[in-house]
Amino acid sequence: MDKSPSTRDIAVVGAGALGRWIAARMASGGADVSLVTRPGTNTGTTSCSIVGDHTAGEDGSQSLLLQEITSGPATAFCNEKFRWLLLCTKARDLEAAVRETKDLIAVDGCIAVLSNGLGHTETLKTFGIERCVTASVTYGLFAAEDGSVHRCGDGGEVVIGPLDTGSGEPLATEQSEELARRFTECSIATRVVADGTEQVWRKVMLNAGINPVAALLGCKNGDLPAHSAFALCVEAAREVQGVAIAAGVDLTAIDAEQALRDLCRDTATNRCSTLQDLDAGRPTEMEWVCGSVVRIAESDGQEAPANRLLGALVRDMEMTQAAS
Repeated sequence: MDKSPSTRDIAVVGAGALGRWIAARMASGGADVSLVTRPGTNTGTTSCSIVGDHTAGEDGSQSLLLQEITSGPATAFCNEKFRWLLLCTKARDLEAAVRETKDLIAVDGCIAVLSNGLGHTETLKTFGIERCVTASVTYGLFAAEDGSVHRCGDGGEVVIGPLDTGSGEPLATEQSEELARRFTECSIATRVVADGTEQVWRKVMLNAGINPVAALLGCKNGDLPAHSAFALCVEAAREVQGVAIAAGVDLTAIDAEQALRDLCRDTATNRCSTLQDLDAGRPTEMEWVCGSVVRIAESDGQEAPANRLLGALVRDMEMTQAAS
């Protein structure tokens, strides 16, 4: 009997709001999608209802094929490989997720990292991943208690670009174009950029500016520009620009304040992921956003006081919640 692995299409790793929404949208577009959960996370999630509060025709329910990793490196998938592995985990879980699922990738397959924060390329290098892209997501999504995933507002997009893992292999430019086409076919607004690393820094700039301040204030994104604390948002974002430039990533063409205002407008009704984490009593991703910016700045002899302050304030709030 031939027991060689069969090749399937897409495995979405992570059953949080983003993972379930991506899986449901792609499945509704006819893609062969498996939703992969990690131990102890959303076990038994076999379907997802996606709800678009402001986009006609987006309501609906889509049954998903769930395959759960129970232990070790993808033991449940010994006879299956995937052309695409979409990593939709939180930044803190990415290393473990790669370790547990890297053997799912077909020989000619590709990994897409949709997690926020910095340092993911180094994680991929550790596991010998050579073909990968980043997919930066600005859709406003949240998971309700009934299991449905809601999209807030009309704005948001996915920006895809190849990542350079330093392996000497060609950048995954063709794969970036293919994934963008697949997302677009499933009514996910998508565009492609030539440099995925630059896009990662752009997203961190926006996350560092919006997420900690919105979380500390307990407000929606659209409320930030009119608040006195918006000046702190702008300062944190500008610090990221400076750190990125010192690291060899040129973000000088970006008007940080305008970029923040534009995103707040486009995701006005969204409660950012950091605020959602605090609401749910979960650890936030600020260690991989503001924390990473501070560490990289220090390694280059710079300071990032706004990011240091915001990261510390969010950590204090996490600790207060954990102790209560």
